[in-house]
Amino acid sequence: MERPNHLNVGDKSASSKAGSIAIVVGIHIAVIFGLVAALNQGALMKQLQEIKATVDTQKEPPKAPPPPPPDLVKPPPPVAIVPEFTVATAPPPPVTTVAKPPPAPPPKAAVASSDPLRPVMRTHTLPPYPPISVRLNEQGTTLMEVHITTEGSVDDCKVVQTSSSDRLDQAACDYVKTRWRWQPPTNQGTPTAVSTRVSVKWDLRDAK
Repeated sequence: MERPNHLNVGDKSASSKAGSIAIVVGIHIAVIFGLVAALNQGALMKQLQEIKATVDTQKEPPKAPPPPPPDLVKPPPPVAIVPEFTVATAPPPPVTTVAKPPPAPPPKAAVASSDPLRPVMRTHTLPPYPPISVRLNEQGTTLMEVHITTEGSVDDCKVVQTSSSDRLDQAACDYVKTRWRWQPPTNQGTPTAVSTRVSVKWDLRDAK
């Protein structure tokens, strides 16, 4: 039998190990070169970008400064124009002085007497009805104040309360002054003039 050749086996192992080491070393070298190339490429790209930025910056023309703002002219202050006008005032009304009527004389007070006033009844009749008042259906009561003289006649007649018809009031006063009589009062036997009130009732039934 042939003896195994241990030397040959050892040579093969040694040669395979050396090949493996060479491969590993080659791989590391390739990796290192790749890293170095990548780093160089990054640095190169950065340089190119800086060069490009420098070129772009140089291409931009400097901007001109903005023009100064124009001088603003202040407008003159507003002036209020007040129109002149004149208000025409009406002249004051004329002052008119109305003369006051003289005061009425105080009624004649009845004088105390020993003999009172007495009417003469036959003379105290109703006055005739005015025809116009009959046609107009005028009626009412006329109250009068009469002044009786010392002879017993009436010399003054005033309407105190109207009958609502001037025609009837006037007819009553005229008739009393003309027809009615009194026995005047006496003071110690002397006749005295007095004033008294009388009335005339106007009723259309008395006109028929």
